[in-house]
Amino acid sequence: MRRLLTALAAAGLLAVPRVAGAHVGSPDVFVDTMAGPYRVYVTVRPPYAIPGIAEVEVVVPGGGIDRLRVAPLPLTGPGARFAPAPDVATRSASQPNVFTATLWMMSAGAWQVRIEADGASGPGAAAVPVPTLPNATLQMSRALGALLVAIVAAIARDATLPPGEAPDARARRRGRLTATVAACLVAAVVVAGNWWWRAEAANYSRYVYKPLTADTSVSEGVLRIALRDPGWIPLRRLDDLVPDHGHVMHLFLVSPALDRLWHLHPSESEPGRFEAPLPALGAGERHLFADLVHASGISETVTGTIEAPAGVAHDLEGDDSAWQLAGPVGSDAAPLPGGGRMVWMHGSEPLRPRQLTLFAFRVEDPDGSPATDLELYMGMPGHAIFIRRDRSVFAHVHPSGSAPMAAMEIGQRQLAAAGVAAAASGDHLHHQAALPPTITFPYGFPAAGDYRIFVQVKRQGRIETGAFDVHVE
Repeated sequence: MRRLLTALAAAGLLAVPRVAGAHVGSPDVFVDTMAGPYRVYVTVRPPYAIPGIAEVEVVVPGGGIDRLRVAPLPLTGPGARFAPAPDVATRSASQPNVFTATLWMMSAGAWQVRIEADGASGPGAAAVPVPTLPNATLQMSRALGALLVAIVAAIARDATLPPGEAPDARARRRGRLTATVAACLVAAVVVAGNWWWRAEAANYSRYVYKPLTADTSVSEGVLRIALRDPGWIPLRRLDDLVPDHGHVMHLFLVSPALDRLWHLHPSESEPGRFEAPLPALGAGERHLFADLVHASGISETVTGTIEAPAGVAHDLEGDDSAWQLAGPVGSDAAPLPGGGRMVWMHGSEPLRPRQLTLFAFRVEDPDGSPATDLELYMGMPGHAIFIRRDRSVFAHVHPSGSAPMAAMEIGQRQLAAAGVAAAASGDHLHHQAALPPTITFPYGFPAAGDYRIFVQVKRQGRIETGAFDVHVE
């Protein structure tokens, strides 16, 4: 089996393409939530072709769970109330607080992974929203055809030999003859089935996810964004966008060097059309990332560029913020306005792609003492933005994880409607009397490379941003 897997990897069959999704180039879902009385860190790696298999990993930091079951079901609609029989997750032999499972996702759209836990503190459940967006078509490569022929030849050559005996000249001739016949058969199948495969591939290509696009313009200091649907299947609408953290759109503008960041919240003038007065951007190209959530629970990030004019200087209002590089960016601490600083509390282990990591940041006063004046910023203790240097990866993450809160709330309502035990567990991340000085974000980098992390918090009505650079091996 090990040799077969090696051969498959050599043939390119185990390679994972870069997948588009709710975040740019960051398809995996990371959530820190409660399954009743149990805190769980959940990672879901959606399939890149639908139907396909999703990988689920659940870490229970406090332990106490004896059995954990998982099931896939739609996030909304009648299917959300009738969960299939759940699969029992496998407990890791070396890490008893880690459970893994694989689940079939059968159609495109807004899905959820329902988690049911049983343990010393009783039953508990959680719903993790997972957008299933088909991003590729599957095909048989030439390498796979060659591998199949090689397997047939090896069977013909070696199958009748006693254990340990090397094939003689006659066995080798038999293997070559069988390989020739197998190659002809494979070629015939490919030629005969080519017309059918092309038709099916063309059909499926219309099913493959196509992100929203945006027409942008700047006039008299106002940015106007008109969303366009490039023709993805009728799962998408432009008149069903819902607020997430109080805003229908979260707009991030960055300079090409990532030395400036703006977090704005345009207003929706009509379905699919947004306007935002621009603060002082400085003249030049600015890259745009706009987060949206549909009523179905599917989230999307629209990308684009604008050419910022000189002389624009509207005041920032409400939850809008701006950050500009004031000195070297490191990987340990970032200065904050007023003399304080933000400290990244990370270990010495190198970061690796597709691994869940808890990114913890502590806010300190000028004297080095932990800050005591943090406030909720749009309902959360903080917001983190992960951007790869080449801007091929963008993720807007909260302490609850990378899933938007609007989708998380849909899942919680579905749990309550289905009468699942211990669904109303209470949120451990916000609605606290006093916020702690340390904010933690669960996330995993999708690929190696150089990234910049922006962390935003609110103190005494001011929005403060810390920036950190990191290399993923």
